[in-house]
Amino acid sequence: MAALTDETEKQLAWEARHRIRAGVAALLSSAGLLAFFVLQEVLRNRVPRPSGLETLERAAQPGGIDGLRSLQAPLYEYLDSRTALLLGIGVAGFVGYIGLAWSVGFLGVAARARQPSLRKFALYLPIVGGSLLGISVLMTQIGRVAVADSFLSTQATVADARNASNGLLAFAELLFALGTITLAAGLVLVALNAMRAGLLTRTFGYIGIVAGAMLLLLPLPIVQVFWLAGLGVLMVGRWPGGDPPAWRSGQAEPWPTGRPAPPPRKPATEPAAAPAGARRKRKKRH
Repeated sequence: MAALTDETEKQLAWEARHRIRAGVAALLSSAGLLAFFVLQEVLRNRVPRPSGLETLERAAQPGGIDGLRSLQAPLYEYLDSRTALLLGIGVAGFVGYIGLAWSVGFLGVAARARQPSLRKFALYLPIVGGSLLGISVLMTQIGRVAVADSFLSTQATVADARNASNGLLAFAELLFALGTITLAAGLVLVALNAMRAGLLTRTFGYIGIVAGAMLLLLPLPIVQVFWLAGLGVLMVGRWPGGDPPAWRSGQAEPWPTGRPAPPPRKPATEPAAAPAGARRKRKKRH
């Protein structure tokens, strides 16, 4: 191994101080996101939904319907009765995405120290994207609680339901869209370069790339939850087989592909010529 430079020693010392905290943040992120998605499903499965037949009957009625009781009233009553669940969803999502921003941001700094081709702006993408998502999901749940409370303080008519919104929800939706795009790009870039630097195995690096891409293409939260749990295990020093060598050397040491190199081909040799005096004797026939 080559002698460590002062810059490499400083980088390794910085990583040693912050790596355990980043690993704990990744584990908390995995648990928080898992709770966030599970609680969301619990909320969705019990949401009262108006029947399509009743909606059609109202549409066929003569005259305006603004003064009628809104079919959304049971929904707002349900949300108002589940304030603790809504706030729990917001807190779990906030913890999950902030922990993701912290841990992936740390991984990005470590990757850039070994892979200078990673641009500096890429280090901020997961930090900014994860923070925006964490803030947006918390704001969304607070906004839903406020909207439900505001709606139920009215006559709960169709007109009241049409106006049941607030600026907090609209702003949260904007932050969520911006955060999703930013975080997806950051996850892909950091996972790719961490894999190239040897900080992640090839398989685990590819899973990180997929986790980032799926934020946009096909929301499947279990991929992000699984990847963050593995990242936390790696950063707290419990990775099966020990740390990849790049964590110890401070240099890029790409993970082996797992395909053995083909054995060297032996040069073709010509058959040895028979001695000039050698002759095959024939037996005489009598």
